[in-house]
Amino acid sequence: MRHWRATSIFLLSILCLPILVHGQRFGGGVYVGLISSHILEQGVPSTYNKVGFWGGGFTDFRFSPKSTLQLEISFIQKGTRQLGKISNNNVDIGVNLNYLEIPVLYKWWGIRNMSVEIGPQVAVLLGYKEWDQFGDLQGPNLNYKAFERVDFGAAVGLSYYLLKSRLEINARYAISAIPIRVKAQEATAIWPVARQYNSLFGFSVRWWFKTTYVAGASKQKSVRSLE
Repeated sequence: MRHWRATSIFLLSILCLPILVHGQRFGGGVYVGLISSHILEQGVPSTYNKVGFWGGGFTDFRFSPKSTLQLEISFIQKGTRQLGKISNNNVDIGVNLNYLEIPVLYKWWGIRNMSVEIGPQVAVLLGYKEWDQFGDLQGPNLNYKAFERVDFGAAVGLSYYLLKSRLEINARYAISAIPIRVKAQEATAIWPVARQYNSLFGFSVRWWFKTTYVAGASKQKSVRSLE
């Protein structure tokens, strides 16, 4: 039931975006992309072998010639994929985490046809799957408590704009600010000995229904236009 409610809110929000972006100083659109993710853990090398889907909608508000505040609502698949090594007792491990995620980003447009972004984000866990080479792991991992329902983190990114600023190519890095899971108390005498965090690199293609960005058709530098 919780998953259905979260999915309904996500779909309704996407459908409402075209209405919202008609307001003055507002822009927005939709996007799809892929991420390469990893669950950071003490003593485990970063591999970023897990590929997941990333997509949703966004709207932004321009409050100065070079600054906007952007709100996104997205479905994203995080997790990890580790091949068997001595460090993990030669066990293949995989985790798929499905989130409904809402980033709030400050964007700076001081470079022609480009923008940089940074800001916090919050995600609600819709569901997850964890497995090893022997099959699916049902319930919490023997060594870890259950995944947290909410993931707080931060993101930083860079975008380039084409086709009169209607098409945006975005690259982003994001990481959890608090643990998404910790060691089970019975697994060690030290509590907790290890914490896990989501970490990812994302790439997306975005289409703007409406953009307030003007690429500067003449000799002038690119500016954000007031409508």
